[in-house]
Amino acid sequence: MKKNKKSNVKKIAFLLVTLLLIGLTGLFMGLVDFNRKYEKKKENLNILAGEVFRLEQTIDRNNQKIKAYDLLEFKVNAFSTRYSLFSRILDSVYHKSRKYGFHPDLVLGIVKVESDFDPNAVSFKGAYGLMQVNLPVWRKELAIDKNRIFDVDYNIDLGLRILKLYFDETKGNLKLALHLYNNGYLYNNTSYADKVGSAVLAFRPSAQFDLTLGNPGYGK
Repeated sequence: MKKNKKSNVKKIAFLLVTLLLIGLTGLFMGLVDFNRKYEKKKENLNILAGEVFRLEQTIDRNNQKIKAYDLLEFKVNAFSTRYSLFSRILDSVYHKSRKYGFHPDLVLGIVKVESDFDPNAVSFKGAYGLMQVNLPVWRKELAIDKNRIFDVDYNIDLGLRILKLYFDETKGNLKLALHLYNNGYLYNNTSYADKVGSAVLAFRPSAQFDLTLGNPGYGK
């Protein structure tokens, strides 16, 4: 009987130890799994925190851009009100230059050199308006309406039609096209293109105005 009791006790003890080991193993595996999930959540939180930080930086940059845009809009509105004619000239130069494939800075330089932004300018040679369109030369070919010759949009459009004709004729030689625009085929004023280039740089010092490229859309 005593042997059976001892045997039963051993069995029970072994069973308890086995159960304890199984329990500890399960607990250990649970801890490992918990730690793995914790590390994964921690990693996800770190990723999320990084995304939040980047989002905050983006929002901050956008807010700065909005403030800069608001300031620019304020200046533009004030400028347009104070100098409405010049603002209208700028609008026309921008849209017309894009229409004919020239950079607005270039066209602005031509207007500066030709008329100094005076839409009513008239030369002794019969050139009119902002772009100093030579009426005797181009009246028939372009079917020019003299009654509209001083109109800002009409005059700039005429001037760019003429420049585009010369640009195409010279096969993309912008410097020669400018020379012809100013002189036709009668004179040899080779400094005209340089004057236009200087006027461009006065408006935009960083402009890449390389006349030798033969590119009407320089600096894009």
